[in-house]
Amino acid sequence: MNFRVNLHRMPMRHRKKAAEKNVPSRPLVCAVLDLMVEFIVTHMMKDFPMDLYMRCVQVIHKLICYQKKCRIRLHYTWRELWSALINLLKFLLSNETVLLAKHNIFHLALLVVNLFNMFITYGDTFLPTSNSYDELYYEIVRMHQIFDNLYCMVLRVSTNAGQWKEPASKVTHSLVNVRAIINHFNPKIESYAAVNHISQLSEDQVRSISLNVRKNVSLNTLSQDLLLKEFSTIS
Repeated sequence: MNFRVNLHRMPMRHRKKAAEKNVPSRPLVCAVLDLMVEFIVTHMMKDFPMDLYMRCVQVIHKLICYQKKCRIRLHYTWRELWSALINLLKFLLSNETVLLAKHNIFHLALLVVNLFNMFITYGDTFLPTSNSYDELYYEIVRMHQIFDNLYCMVLRVSTNAGQWKEPASKVTHSLVNVRAIINHFNPKIESYAAVNHISQLSEDQVRSISLNVRKNVSLNTLSQDLLLKEFSTIS
């Protein structure tokens, strides 16, 4: 069912005011996802509405589960969602001490990371094009520092005695897919940049590298021993 839905977008310093006079007609689920993204990026505050964020991420999860189940390839700007989720993780990291005094931020972080796991594992069943996969890998590699910092934080908490030990440990285990991508692609990207004397690669260059690597290395052709060896080297 296609609808034209006008959403109010809060004016923010870091983004231009979008003048959506001619909103395209799209499936209603696109408007729901837009609303979830808008909520995520506009409510990161010290008085954190944890319950609403949990519901928001759970709504996104249910929509993706339905897409996966029905193999619906929704033409949506998924990159905006991925960027919003990564920035949410960054906010949780930056305000760890303040937020932990009131909330279990590890539960929310786990839900966010599991969303990325769904895109990584099952994205081929519902992402619209192969380019969408390239964009997903690009966003993960581009923002790898946030995932690295999250891993360091949850590892620190999970290795110490305390009330957050178990929930932090769950996040540690859930990051294995994301960290495998980062550890696999980052050295190849850095090597390419060094050989070609490039300080900062463009998005197209990063996509080209990731595409070549994924063409040459298929999980189906790798032996189980080799896979286990690669995962065992992730630190």
